[in-house]
Amino acid sequence: MKILAFAGSNSSKSINHQFIEYIAKQINEHEVEVIRLTNYNIPLYAVDIEQNDGFPDGVKLLHKKIREADGIIISTAEHNGNITAFFKSFIDWISRYDREFLKGKKWLLLSTAPGKRGGASALAIAKKTLDYFKGELIGTYSLSNFKTNFIDGDIVDEAIKKDVNQLINDFSKLL
Repeated sequence: MKILAFAGSNSSKSINHQFIEYIAKQINEHEVEVIRLTNYNIPLYAVDIEQNDGFPDGVKLLHKKIREADGIIISTAEHNGNITAFFKSFIDWISRYDREFLKGKKWLLLSTAPGKRGGASALAIAKKTLDYFKGELIGTYSLSNFKTNFIDGDIVDEAIKKDVNQLINDFSKLL
């Protein structure tokens, strides 16, 4: 099975991308491709762009990657208690291209942030938004206090690591 994993962030130092990379390394029984959405050159969503120019090639390429994957793992960043404008724009583009872009896909939704809620507000908004697109959500996890709990590419709190690994194992088994 093939899993596509990415962060809903456009930061070159994204902690959500670091979290995604950690998650990907824990999965051995499936092929995992970690991508950065910023590599697909997609402009901020605008109806005028869509109507005048059509869909950017980056949207078409990402749609193809999503459709070819059996599972999707997303870690969303949080800005001011919400998903990032970058990630919202991605969702707008991809859902306008294909309203059911997650149909038949099992997906896992994560978030992390430096604070004690770990991006939980953004995770809840992303979950509510992505639920519209017909995928099967397997689970969610919010990693709090990133700078304390994630050091040198690893989760250092054993209880947290156990919870995250259980979620990953459950997701992997259901693919």
